[in-house]
Amino acid sequence: MDEKEKNIKKWILKNGYPFEMKVANLFKKNEFNVSQSILYKDNVTNKYREIDIIAHTSREINGVWFNLTYVIECKKTTDKPWVVFKNKDLFNLQSNRYKNFGSKNAEILFSKIKKKIQSNKNLKFIFPSIIDSGYNIVTAFKDSKDLAYSATNGLLSACEYLVKRSNDSKLQFCNMYIPIIAIEGDLYESYLNPEGELTINSVDSSAIVNTKSFDDNNSSIITITTSNRLNNFVNKLNQNNEFFFNNFVDEMKEISISKPSNGGFVSL
Repeated sequence: MDEKEKNIKKWILKNGYPFEMKVANLFKKNEFNVSQSILYKDNVTNKYREIDIIAHTSREINGVWFNLTYVIECKKTTDKPWVVFKNKDLFNLQSNRYKNFGSKNAEILFSKIKKKIQSNKNLKFIFPSIIDSGYNIVTAFKDSKDLAYSATNGLLSACEYLVKRSNDSKLQFCNMYIPIIAIEGDLYESYLNPEGELTINSVDSSAIVNTKSFDDNNSSIITITTSNRLNNFVNKLNQNNEFFFNNFVDEMKEISISKPSNGGFVSL
């Protein structure tokens, strides 16, 4: 390897590209269909941005494809841990204001199974409990730009774009989008214990509720996972997928009866 190749390799390692490749490969090994570096149009700036990874699994029922799609942002943050703030007594975490990302017919499916998915431990990796989720995430020791903040905003914009494109299509599918951030670095949860003392715990994964005032459509749950035990996390996602497709067949069949497309959707 000559000097230029060494410098290129050093630059690639510094910018976290190998971690993104690793995450993509883990999803592939777990039988997900995987795409990398997909462009989407940001609805705020109207400029194209990049989604690091899209991974999905599908089932076909009565000619309608039901797709569980993971929209994944990868970040290298080895020198600056991320911290999730939690407070189980917050009113907004007890409310029903958030919604899962999905096409029009997916929204109907979610409405049929919402209580089941929020209380079922076999689905917690794809549908985290709103009660157990944090209310904010920040980058510790940050100098200026908060990587956690920009990553969550970009991921939510990507999901909103994918939902819009799904709803503009007349193909027969039901698309469900799950936002995930994978970080190469450390993750902590912080909260006040019953005595009012600050508690900080190291975790391998967590979740936050993104709540925007007076805007139900943009309140959602984002899962954050670390490079620690990442293979176990992806394995659990795969198991949750199988449970989902095996346990909500009747609800999916009901959605499929009308042979729905989203652009020309007939409400059930």
